[in-house]
This record gives sequence, C-alpha cells and structure tokens, in this order.
Amino acid sequence: MRSGQAVHAQEDALFTVVAHQLRTPVIVELVLRPTGPHIDFLPGQYVLVGDVGYERTPRSYSVANAPRSDGTVTLLVTRIPDGEISPWLHQVEPGCQLLLSGPYGSFVADPDASDPVLYLAAGSGLAPVRALLEAGLARRRPPPMTLLFSARTLADLIDNERLERWAAEHPEFRYLRTLTRVAEPPPIGRIPAILAGLLPRLERHRVYIAGDSGFVVACADAARRHGAAPERVFSEEFFVEPQPWGAARVESDGR
Repeated sequence: MRSGQAVHAQEDALFTVVAHQLRTPVIVELVLRPTGPHIDFLPGQYVLVGDVGYERTPRSYSVANAPRSDGTVTLLVTRIPDGEISPWLHQVEPGCQLLLSGPYGSFVADPDASDPVLYLAAGSGLAPVRALLEAGLARRRPPPMTLLFSARTLADLIDNERLERWAAEHPEFRYLRTLTRVAEPPPIGRIPAILAGLLPRLERHRVYIAGDSGFVVACADAARRHGAAPERVFSEEFFVEPQPWGAARVESDGR
C-alpha cells in the first residue's frame, strides 16, 4: 500500500448483480451495484465474495474497474469445474444478491508517480490491471503505460476491442497481446520468452504483474533480467485453491 492511500475494509456489504456476460469460454464478467453503502477501494485491490445465506466459503476476486461514483464493482471470474464459488457465480443472473467484504490487498499504484509503467497479465489477471489502467488513463497527465496481455488463443482474449480503443485514444498507452497455443497471428509465445524482444530495457519502469503463481514468478524473473529493479516489480498471484485464512493473500478458486 502506498503512503496516504489507506482505505478501511467493510464486511458483508450487499450488492446486486446488474449484468452477467461470458467474456471467454471460461471467464464471466459480473457487474455489481451496492444496495446500501458503497465499498471504497483503490484500483488494484480485491474483495471477498459470498452468498447471502452464508452457505459457501467466500473467495477473493480483484475488482476490474476503477472506483466510480455509483459504487459499481466489476469482477472477472474464471470457472473452475470443481470450485465451490466460481461455478455458482457463472450461473447467477441479474437481480441476484451477493455479499462483498473488503477491500484488501496492496497491488496499487502511486498516483503521483510519473515513471513508465509496464503491466503484464494473463487470463483473469487482467482484472486488477484493467482497474489500474482505467485509473491511470483518467489522470490529468498519465504516465507512459504498456500492457502485454497473454492468452491461449484469440477466443481467450478479454477486452481486446476496449484495449485497442484505449490505445487509439491515448498516446500514452501501448497495448500488446501474445498468444501461446496458436501459431498466428503474431506476436506469439509466453511473455518471459518474448519480453526482451518486444520492449526496451526496463531500468526506469515500474512493473505490475497479475496472473497465476507460475506466470507471476516467471514474468518477474524475466522483468528483472531485462533491467527492472526488484523493488519496482509488484505482483498479484492468483491461486486455484483457496489459501488459509490469515495468509498474506486469500485467493479465489475462480481465477
């Protein structure tokens, strides 16, 4: 958490699902609105999501949007077939109510920093990165920002049109995507293998990485090899199985 950005967590805030959209074969986007008090959060933070009957163990999901005046919270939920929460969230319909607690997490940006920023994301790891990008592009003087997003195939890309539009509208923002399970169209390959060939040295950059644990570790190593200072590499790891309560990060079964 950066200096001067503390927010206080709220427990069991009631939200209503107002939109449900399948974004890839395994990822659904949920748009939630508060029925009472808003949850105040910083871009990049996450919330715990549960059912109103307390029948399911809450799981954590990063908020995929920057804070808005109406309190909207958007989530990207990856369906895990044997998960407790994610299959249910893939079936909820508009009008369903959920309980949210939070916010939590320190995967947030310094709002006053002007250094170039590199975002590396895969799958629903795009969620906190999208929130950080949305907030960054809304600044009066956005820093130079680059997103390199990894997906298996074109069908697995999330927000490709939105990100291309942001890149066209904002000269400070560059969007690149890479595919790992098909031979074309380029660029192709896993981020750690192609990073050095796509981007200049990273000595001046802040680097934010979000995705599953293996992806985060490999990308962080690649970023450091390409010049990023270790103290300027920030990460958010998504775990398939929930972590014990009290651990540094309680993660979702749906990411």
